[in-house]
Amino acid sequence: MVSVINEYLTYTENCFDKYLKMIFDTKYDKKLTKPFIDTYIGIRYSDYLDESNKKLSLLKKISKGLDLTCEHMVSENTEDAKLVESIRIFIGYFYYLDQLYLLESQKKIISTIASERKKLLDISDAKFETELSNEVRNDIKKRKEFLENFESTTFSVELEEIETNKYLVSLKDDIAFPDLYSDVAIQRTREKDVINEDYTQIKLLQVSSMVINNFLSCDFEKTYYVDLPKSFFDKKTKLNRLIKTIDSVYIQDKIILVVTYACFKRYKTYVTELMRAGFIFAIKLDDSFDYNSENIEFMELFEKIFINSEKYYYKDMKKNGKIKNRIVSVDEV
Repeated sequence: MVSVINEYLTYTENCFDKYLKMIFDTKYDKKLTKPFIDTYIGIRYSDYLDESNKKLSLLKKISKGLDLTCEHMVSENTEDAKLVESIRIFIGYFYYLDQLYLLESQKKIISTIASERKKLLDISDAKFETELSNEVRNDIKKRKEFLENFESTTFSVELEEIETNKYLVSLKDDIAFPDLYSDVAIQRTREKDVINEDYTQIKLLQVSSMVINNFLSCDFEKTYYVDLPKSFFDKKTKLNRLIKTIDSVYIQDKIILVVTYACFKRYKTYVTELMRAGFIFAIKLDDSFDYNSENIEFMELFEKIFINSEKYYYKDMKKNGKIKNRIVSVDEV
């Protein structure tokens, strides 16, 4: 399995590269255009520029990032300074084309690009505007189809909000079981290792698609918590394939993997390796959890700690200054 968002962003990068080839024609130089595309993607899909600019809108962050890239590129390519400055201008329009729809506003941007192309590059082509519009329209269609591939009439994600913009993820299915199966038997079937693992894969794919849609709506606040079954840790190849689904700096802090304490206790080394690789974990304290100072220190590794409020140690942990804000009360673990 591959990272869903990396697939999406690679396609977007290729689209931008194609548009710039169309715009600059024989003046196109990938060595000059790629740094601008990288800057745009990096900011557009993370909402991050630097700590001092948190209050800037996403569009202003992109604009400032592109300006900084332009300054650097001009200093490194003085003989191509005008060409670099032109690339900066055109890449600034791509924010309006990087959508899942083509409305009048996008059509106006394409007309503006055609006009600027003639003015800045002295390239005139009667077919250019129509051809660019067709390419953008086809690319939008392919983006939508890519994301819609993760939707299903059989499976659907259900979200339980545990805090503002933080959701526990479960998967609902419309699979019809024979009448002879009781509700208990059906639930036990769903909880079997192989079935549960397949459900986890479906959840991660669908949630990854949801995160991309959030980004496209300029929503970078939502975080999703997905249970990672213990059985995966006995199947390292299968787990590694699963992990690749969310192996991207853009999504690692949006999809949090949840393990039980029993799982962490047994596979502590592998879980901490994944943490060092950038993946973020939450933990559910089950009956195997032993309340002592050493185990409490381990709790600082986790983004959230799910505890049944009836546990005898719940109140004491809520008083611990290092972890109290990470604790989430749940009915069952």
